[in-house]
Order: sequence, then structure tokens, then C-alpha cells
Amino acid sequence: MQRTLLLLIAVVVLGGVAYFATLDPTRTEPVDDRTFAYPNTDDIARIFIADRAGNRAELTRGGPTGWRYYDYPANANAMKNLLQAVEQLEVRSLPASTAVPNLVRNLAGGGILVQLFDREGTKLRGYYIGGGASGELGTAAIVEGSDNPYIVHLPMWSGNVRHRFNLQGDEWRSKVLFDVDPREVEYLSIDYPRQGSKGFRMEKAEEGSFRVSPLVASAGPVKEVPFGLAEGVLSRYERYFISRYQNQDVAGKQAVEGRLPFATIRIKEAGKEEQVAEIYPQYRFPDSPDQELMAYHAYINDGRDWALLAVETTQPLLVGYDSF
Repeated sequence: MQRTLLLLIAVVVLGGVAYFATLDPTRTEPVDDRTFAYPNTDDIARIFIADRAGNRAELTRGGPTGWRYYDYPANANAMKNLLQAVEQLEVRSLPASTAVPNLVRNLAGGGILVQLFDREGTKLRGYYIGGGASGELGTAAIVEGSDNPYIVHLPMWSGNVRHRFNLQGDEWRSKVLFDVDPREVEYLSIDYPRQGSKGFRMEKAEEGSFRVSPLVASAGPVKEVPFGLAEGVLSRYERYFISRYQNQDVAGKQAVEGRLPFATIRIKEAGKEEQVAEIYPQYRFPDSPDQELMAYHAYINDGRDWALLAVETTQPLLVGYDSF
């Protein structure tokens, strides 16, 4: 019976290793199967993460946040948490011998592969992160090429470390939509298709001033506004975050198909491309006269992304011509 169990474990482990081996051709043998942390995170140029469900993340240095998720800026907070784990991950305890077979099977079947590479493409570390153990005070893990699983943790932090590695898809992406320097803005325009008189275009005029024009001529005259007043509006775009990407929300996108947006924001800084956001309100009871605003959705990044926006952070952006 014992021999049969050992053979079964060996088959499961080899199957898991064979699968993950196809994900990246670079293979190195570990020097120490108790070494998970890589303290010199400045040496890391690429992080590869994959699971058996087909989720993969290729994270490389560069871009406005310091890291990129494929062609997108990476989420700075997610990368901070990931790099802290990569830097400090250490063995907390040895699992009980009776627990080893289950840990090995779980790691082979549901472990997350993590590989770290330097700028020359040399693998620095490689290991699998499993599920929570020891009452969620630690996490199962095993170094590539090893037969010995361990319970790992982060010093001075309790919880399942796996959560720092198992983000999926757009969760790795930066949530920054607008990151504007008011002094560099060439123009800001907001069109309200259903409230035409509120629409305006504010563009830089002479040094230290802006010119505000209504999008509907009958709404009023062109106004010259000092930089201080313009800055009060533009500063709201200095650091604006979406709540999350919802590109898989097919029903939500279909619901606004063919509808006019509540507002279309266009903003451009010197030396940068124009940014556009088409904003749609989301009501709790859309067909009721007493409509309760729950959130906003928006098409952003040239319409490539569908995003959820918070009411409390979005409404300050939506000023009108009568605000000047």
C-alpha cells in the first residue's frame, strides 16, 4: 500500500513538472531547496507566473509604473506586494511527514509556478506556490526540481502568500487613467450629449491663462479664465484611478450599445496623445423614475477597455461650462 502511494505521488509530481516545463524553456537546478527569497530585487528584470488553469503573467521592467504587464503599465501596488513576497519569502516550518503526500499532490495539481530572471535571461529562482497551510499562517511551496515541500511565510506578516501571486489578467494592470500635470495641459473638453449647454472646451491661450468655449454656441460667450481657476479643474485629473477593468462584462457593454454617453471627456498634455473617456451612468433601478446612481462605467484607452468608475471620484471631474 505504501509503495503504491509513493508511485502515485511520483506520477502526479512528474505530470505537474512536465506541464510547467513547457511554459518556459530555461531550466536551472536549484542550489538549495529551502531558498525561496531573492533579496536583490533590483537584479530581477522579468517575472513569469503561470498556473494549471492557463493563466499566465509576464512582468518586465519598464513603463510609467516601473513594471509592465505585457504591453500595459503594471499595477504599482500589486507589484509592490509581489516584490515584497519575492524578496522576503522564507521557510516557516517543515510539514508533518503525514502531510507531505497531500502537499505534493496539491502543489503538482494546483500550484502557481513563479520564475525570476535577470536582464541576461538567467533564471534566478523558480518555485511553486500552493495553498494555505497551518491555519492560513503559512503557505505550501516547493522549489523547482526538489522533492521537499515546505511551509513558507513572510516575516512580520500573517496570511496566505498565494494571494500575491494569483492575480489574473487585467488585475495586473495599472488602474491609473488620468495622470495629468495641469501646467502641461493643452486642452480639456467635456461633451454632454443630453445637456448640450454644459459642454465646453478649455484650451491654453496666452501664458498663464485659458480660453473656455461652449460646445453649443448659444450657451454663452467665450471666456478668458486665469490659470488658477483652470488649475482648480485640471488638478482633479492629476491622479485619477478607475475602480477596476470589466472587459468580460458582456452584458454591461451590450446595455449601452447604441446609446449616447452621459459625457465624453477629452484631455491632452503637451507631448502626449489625447485621452478619451466615454462615461455611462449605472443606476440601481434603471426603469424607475427614482433612479439611484450606483456607479459609472466608461470606455477608455481608445475604446479598448471597459472600466468601472466610482461615483465619488468621478463626479468631481464632470464640471460644466457654467462652472467658469
